[in-house]
Amino acid sequence: MVATDVLDEQGRALAERLNAEGFSVVYRHLNVASKDDWESVLTSIDPAWDAVSILVNNAGISSPTSIVDITKDEWDRVISINQTGIILGIQAVVPGMTALGGGSIINIASSWAHRGGAENGFVAYVSSKAAVLGITRNTAMNLASHGIRVNSISPGYVRTAQVEHSEKTDPERVAKDVAKIPMRRMAKTTEISQAVVFLASDESSYITGIDLLVDGGINLT
Repeated sequence: MVATDVLDEQGRALAERLNAEGFSVVYRHLNVASKDDWESVLTSIDPAWDAVSILVNNAGISSPTSIVDITKDEWDRVISINQTGIILGIQAVVPGMTALGGGSIINIASSWAHRGGAENGFVAYVSSKAAVLGITRNTAMNLASHGIRVNSISPGYVRTAQVEHSEKTDPERVAKDVAKIPMRRMAKTTEISQAVVFLASDESSYITGIDLLVDGGINLT
């Protein structure tokens, strides 16, 4: 398994923790918006390993800015990571997956891609995540004949370290977010990773081109 990030210290720490738990993980620096970085990561993989058969496009950044206030630089930064990064990742792994006879690509979108997001803000984030749905469907159609499945996951509110920090600094806002969710709780990170494992595995061997909402029912509201 190869773990990648632009945050090298955290990435190496994650790899060390997973290796201590019995996994085999190497860490590589990757700016997903850089084609050169993608090529560097793939060429650095141990040649004794098979080509990449599973890709999880999970990198993403947010921006709270509204349509009337966002600058072109801020827009370009979000799009380059959340949208272009997914395109570059798929391009990088398709030759190897084709040679293997198949593979699974999982793109991480967002429940906001279905709902429009928050009022008066997040235009670049929502736009980029909506684009992930289109990329997933288009590439699923075009890569199916190569045995490559492409799906996406749209998480809702997830209990992350950032949320736990917000609970201390702005508990009322977090409480309002939770109140919007029919299940009245945020997702655990493992509930997202379990969905990734399902779409990566042979258990979903006849599934391609879907978006799996893991949102506690918030899109029902």
